Amino acid sequence: MKTQGDSLSSSRSVGKVAEQLFKLSALLFALAIPTSIALDNFAAAVAVVALILSLIFRVSLPLPPLKPLLFLLLTEVWHYLPDLKRTIKSTDLKQYLAAYFVGYKTGLERDFLKKVSLLLGVSTVISVLAQGFEAVFWQNVKHLNLHHLQLHHSLMRAKGLLNHPLTTGGVEFVLFFLHLALYQYFKEKRYLLFSLFALAGVVLSQSRSYWLGVFAFALFGTLLLLPLKEFRRKAVLFLASLFLFTGAVLSFPTFKHRLESVTNLKSNGSNMDRLTIWRAYYYSFKSDYSPLDFLLGVGSEGEALALKHGKEACLAVYPKNYCENGRYLARMHHGLTHNVYLKYFSKYGLLGLFAFLLFWFYALYLNFKALLERRELLFAVFLAGYLGFLTAGLFENNFTDAEVQTAVLFTLGLNFALLKVSTSQKPLRR
Repeated sequence: MKTQGDSLSSSRSVGKVAEQLFKLSALLFALAIPTSIALDNFAAAVAVVALILSLIFRVSLPLPPLKPLLFLLLTEVWHYLPDLKRTIKSTDLKQYLAAYFVGYKTGLERDFLKKVSLLLGVSTVISVLAQGFEAVFWQNVKHLNLHHLQLHHSLMRAKGLLNHPLTTGGVEFVLFFLHLALYQYFKEKRYLLFSLFALAGVVLSQSRSYWLGVFAFALFGTLLLLPLKEFRRKAVLFLASLFLFTGAVLSFPTFKHRLESVTNLKSNGSNMDRLTIWRAYYYSFKSDYSPLDFLLGVGSEGEALALKHGKEACLAVYPKNYCENGRYLARMHHGLTHNVYLKYFSKYGLLGLFAFLLFWFYALYLNFKALLERRELLFAVFLAGYLGFLTAGLFENNFTDAEVQTAVLFTLGLNFALLKVSTSQKPLRR
């Protein structure tokens, strides 16, 4: 017969196992986020096991803020509740949520955070070096053919280890401001170097959405710091970084042409495709959505409803021959919105969009409050980084892209942990 002491001993043993699993998961995420979605999934699975053990055996576990996250989850899950398999497949927040809990727990332990951050920095450098190799030699390192290896004068748009330039660009953008925040936290120059590598990765991805995110980061960072006297020099550095970034991009003809294409709505296929998609959703909202659909969304049916209007939308943007015989489908990209706000509105309605914005407002508010009270620059970095990320979301489904979502949730968890650590100390009001 088990005594209370035996139960307590068992709980402590399980607690130690869960603790080690959380640490293993954090190290795996640090290695995987810039390099492998498969390893991301494994890291998430390890974290889920640790969470389950903690719940079953009632092991005390520090938790990140849950209320805004639960509201966001509720607006998604109810669409698919009758079919559990569809719930797991169709919702936009899945196992990658584990990164949120792991990031938070990691951020509470300074010494362990330093180990994780160092590993994340090394994997970031590896990822960017792989991008650089691909840009120059026009071969992805995962599919290397030494017999056809040759140096090229123009730079190829690098897919990187994550197999897509948009995905790679999104992850590198998040790592850019995360490493910069860690530099402010640890005051060690190697994190600044990691941040610069990640920024180079954003450039090499040639993902214009995240280039705009970098511009927004510098602009919002400047605006946040200018009113604070002690940070005005830093604000000038934010602004200077914007000019340096622009200069670096414009110094390469390939990048210059890519940047100049941002405002080309007449002949740039990527821009015109987005206009086609957005117009199709507009037509769908006008003819297919009931008042209740506007409020609660239509779930995964949103893409199919937009595709119904694909040809009509295509003809409004492209010449007729681009849209006939089913060619408009190529312009529609399977109905993917290429705008995260439009995606949340179409799938989850006004309520879902409000939940998404509330989730981000909560993160922005806490960092802004900490910046004013603590006068610590890392919170301005997180603020500017999130605002840059949300700017990029105007042109990409960035928050719902699995690899990018993992990086963001890990960063948010870590950020909330640093907020807790900082605000537990006496505020430095000035």
